[in-house]
Amino acid sequence: MNIKDIKENFPDFEILQEREVDIKGISQDSRNISQGDLFVAIRGERADGHDYINDAIRKGACGVVLEKDIKIAEDLVKIKVQNTRKSCSLLSELFFGFPSMKLKLVGITGTSGKTTTAYLIYSLFRNLGISAGFIGTIGSFVNDKLVSDREAFPPTTPEAFTLNRILKEMVDEKVKYAFIEVSSHSINLKRIYGINFYKKILTSMGIDHLDFHKTEEDYINTKASFFKDVFNPILNLDANYIDKFLLACDKPILYSVKQKADYYAEIIKENEEGILFNLKTSNNEQGEIFLKMFGEFNISNFLALSAFAINEGVDIATLKNFAGNPPIIPGRMQLINNKGFKILVDFAHNPFEIEETLGYLKKYAKGRIYTVFGVVGGSTYRKRVEMGKVVSSYSDFTYVSTDDPRGDDPGRIAEDVIKGIEPGKGKIMLNRREAIRSAILNAAKGDVVALLGRGDEVKMHFKDRVELLSDIEFSKEVLDEI
Repeated sequence: MNIKDIKENFPDFEILQEREVDIKGISQDSRNISQGDLFVAIRGERADGHDYINDAIRKGACGVVLEKDIKIAEDLVKIKVQNTRKSCSLLSELFFGFPSMKLKLVGITGTSGKTTTAYLIYSLFRNLGISAGFIGTIGSFVNDKLVSDREAFPPTTPEAFTLNRILKEMVDEKVKYAFIEVSSHSINLKRIYGINFYKKILTSMGIDHLDFHKTEEDYINTKASFFKDVFNPILNLDANYIDKFLLACDKPILYSVKQKADYYAEIIKENEEGILFNLKTSNNEQGEIFLKMFGEFNISNFLALSAFAINEGVDIATLKNFAGNPPIIPGRMQLINNKGFKILVDFAHNPFEIEETLGYLKKYAKGRIYTVFGVVGGSTYRKRVEMGKVVSSYSDFTYVSTDDPRGDDPGRIAEDVIKGIEPGKGKIMLNRREAIRSAILNAAKGDVVALLGRGDEVKMHFKDRVELLSDIEFSKEVLDEI
């Protein structure tokens, strides 16, 4: 990519200093600049990228994209724009040849169900022999190859340059469909600005990330903006705040577990193995399906899959076969059953998701429920207390532990959480290994130990260090010792 390419594609960019240069990459983080990269100075909540322009130049940046008219060496490229966040996304698309235009990109958003829905559809298409990719919290896959694990980019949706790089890999591998989780952060921070989506899907809605959005209204409006003026998006009619989404889009395709819709489920029976339901469509198609997954919320996720897949030509018989043997989604309602002990590992990390997960366990657990969980750093006091209340209402005993405290004091987080725990039904045990071990050793056969919040994550981020811990693998180790 060179200046000529930029001028031809984005004539509204103001080229203040033009040089013939081959741009090697794009970065908005001065620490990651390599020789020949273009640095995009973005104003953030905590820092302003314009303050790090000289650092980027010292590391070898060939030029700068900025909003302020800051003087830099005349032998460097200088581009002034109205919004550097949007420009970073547009430039990243240009750098990789606008890859989203060359495949069928499906964006899935919501408070919960994004990973499960996206991964299920991706797995279905791969099972059908269709070339497909996945980008989300558990990593990114090009067909069956893991090309980037969850630690390689911000959780859920990558930064614009990384996202377009992965999409380009998919194009190179002739991927037909790509399924991507879309977070509220990525919408707000313009990581997906300019991206071409083939279809958009809404899963379930609650409230989350108020440390970032500050108000519930901003969070909801951000999610709804993803569907603004979109034709035929697939929406969960049962989702909270659905009116906001219906107003935003045009002629949505609706699915529901609770009411008649374009795609809806009539539940016949449910047990701890799964749910038998009748899938019905507005075209009078129907079929009895046994979904070997836990919880009514997964029926909702499967309906989202059904709505998309049937519109792409997949028949109900194929969906029925897939439902009987769905893939294990790492850290999503993942059951470890060994020596008569049951351990459930789930990524549930907000009150809405925790209530869904523990509500299912409460319904079918034959014994007691022991829960180990923590709350991440940066969370609000309100969220910490509320999560404690929700966990306590469904659990017989709760271990308040640690989960990615980042720059916050883990002890202070736990002290806030314990205020929501019913007296006598929980205690603080900050060392997550000790908490997991204690929960498993105190459980009897027939009890369930729920490990919530981290799912398949393997790193815990503290202010001064990173600790390695997999809830899944460590709990297996403890069971092996019994």
